[in-house]
Amino acid sequence: MPSPSAMPAWLPHYLTVAACLDAAPCPPVADAPEISETVFQALVEGRLDDVVDQIEELPDWEERPRPATPLGDDPLRAIALAGLCRALPTSEAIAALTAVGAVTVLDCPPGGMIDDAASLLSALLAPGTGRPPVRVVTLRATGDARAAGRSEHALAQAVAAITATTAPHVLLLEEGVALPRDIAAMLPPLLRLGPVDGWLIAAALSLRGGDAAGLRKGLPGDAALRALSPLQLRFALRHRVRERQIAELHRMTRSNRSNGPTLDVIVGDGEAETAARRLVADLAAWSAGHIEWGEMTRSLLFVGPPGTGKTWLARAIAASAGVPLIEGSLAAWQAAGHLGEMLRAMRASFAQAQAAVPAVLFLDEIDSAGDRDSDDSHARTYRRQVINALLELLDGAGRTPGLVVLAACNDMDVLDPALRRPGRIDRIVAVPPPGLAAILHILGRRLDGSLSAKAIDSLARRAIGHSAAAIDGAVREARSQARNAGRALTGGDVARALGLAREEPAIIRRFALHEAGHAIAATLLARGRVQEIRVGMAGGHVALGHRASLLTRRDLVDQLTCLLAGRAAEELVLGSGCTGAGRGADSDLAKATDIALRLELVYGLSGHSLVRFADPARMLVSDPAVRTRADRRLRTALRRARQLLAAEYHWLRHLADRLCAERVIACGEDGLERPGPDPEARHEP
Repeated sequence: MPSPSAMPAWLPHYLTVAACLDAAPCPPVADAPEISETVFQALVEGRLDDVVDQIEELPDWEERPRPATPLGDDPLRAIALAGLCRALPTSEAIAALTAVGAVTVLDCPPGGMIDDAASLLSALLAPGTGRPPVRVVTLRATGDARAAGRSEHALAQAVAAITATTAPHVLLLEEGVALPRDIAAMLPPLLRLGPVDGWLIAAALSLRGGDAAGLRKGLPGDAALRALSPLQLRFALRHRVRERQIAELHRMTRSNRSNGPTLDVIVGDGEAETAARRLVADLAAWSAGHIEWGEMTRSLLFVGPPGTGKTWLARAIAASAGVPLIEGSLAAWQAAGHLGEMLRAMRASFAQAQAAVPAVLFLDEIDSAGDRDSDDSHARTYRRQVINALLELLDGAGRTPGLVVLAACNDMDVLDPALRRPGRIDRIVAVPPPGLAAILHILGRRLDGSLSAKAIDSLARRAIGHSAAAIDGAVREARSQARNAGRALTGGDVARALGLAREEPAIIRRFALHEAGHAIAATLLARGRVQEIRVGMAGGHVALGHRASLLTRRDLVDQLTCLLAGRAAEELVLGSGCTGAGRGADSDLAKATDIALRLELVYGLSGHSLVRFADPARMLVSDPAVRTRADRRLRTALRRARQLLAAEYHWLRHLADRLCAERVIACGEDGLERPGPDPEARHEP
């Protein structure tokens, strides 16, 4: 890949072509007849041989005549010409468009460049130049069903002519147009006019005088320019004074940067932070030509509960790598309309990302696509078509050098296995809520000079469990409240903005015992290395390293024991449990009940039956015997957890005391450490 500072080889060619076009403005394009409905229907049905003799002369494109405005006074059209000259960098490359049987496919960025490119090609390939006439077809991306139908009609016409004649053709595709697979396989590789970067803009601005290389140095970086929307670019270049155009480009790129995070504000996030930084470093190495695209990780799946900052992390990766971020989600695509419109919107997101490489494509809420083999029969056909299309697009993205795919989901268990298969997703990364180190770093940056280090440390420990975005937003809200009150910012302002309640030592103690019970049971039963334990007024969490997903009966029984060890710890030390273990669908009791039911009814590991039931939750309600067996398993697991923790009573109390004091305990490579002997040799009776 050439260095951004090196003058591109196509630039002299561009200046020559621009001078020729200014000397001979674009001619109007004559209207041409459309094919008849009979011929069109035959083409749709694949009966080409029946209608070859009836195919008339096809229209070149639907572009209206343009006024003879000098290119230097029309910067957007000049940028389109620069894109054409970059894709066709020599006069021989342009002449090759007119060769007998030549078919050229040009991909255009959104925002109207396709019309400018069609007009420019009209002038470059005009019959008066002595070249054979070239048929140009424009296919625009659109969410409108009627316009989409016209685009499909135009494609059918073009394909009919390409397969029936040897006349040269140029297909101009706007980003978001998805060609049918058989047609895409038939056509040559795309030549991309985009993305719009510093050299395209500098070349366009140089037409009014000045050195393109010098102008390029005064423009924002390529990544910042590629992140501008077509509307932003049009707005900046509406001026006729070059200095104002450049100033507007800088202003808008600064505005875009100020709205996005970078990895500089992410510290202490463990596996997620490491994976993010490695990806940014690899992308930089690939851009510099130091490694091949096949040597780096190209896709990550972020997994974690809502609010842990998965979207925030994806945006930080793109911003830190200096590449544009294209975001898509099932919810956004579905908002486009019915299934056909939804699939068109999905393809448009992938096409936009592929046209902007190097770029990051972020697929949020990917688990909402579901699983094609789900027992839920509702909308099964719809789900299957959506997932099949998504798989096809992910395969195409994986073959696009420079395109990094990031995806996020809350529950990986409901995700179709084919979506997380290696090759589509290179690596699965857990994203827990930010730990103490990360929160300290965020608050330290945002509150530097406003609060003491002691106050920041106290706030960070109380903010455990909140996402990075929530903390960042709370600091802004707290500053606003303090300004409104006409006084300096206090720790109380930030605490109130975060919704932190007054701490109750008894509640913290109970949560600490609960999480200590989980951590000790997980360690004793080898359920995964304990990486971190945290508690706060909002509850607690034990982060465990990943284990294999293929589980035996013993593994599931151990998992039940670990899930109920929190309640067992409370009962052992405090005499009773509390509602926390059973509050919500994500609670310990809910998870344990699900495992107990699956042992009985799904996995065939109960010892009672090998029959698999599709809906174990319904059986829980309708069959008293199932309820009795599940309850018996849960009570057995609770007794076992009590016995384990009673034998480690000193460890349990010691760990709970540490959590009350420190709120967060980060464990080393060896996991949770056992304390020294109890000096008082006290044990639970």
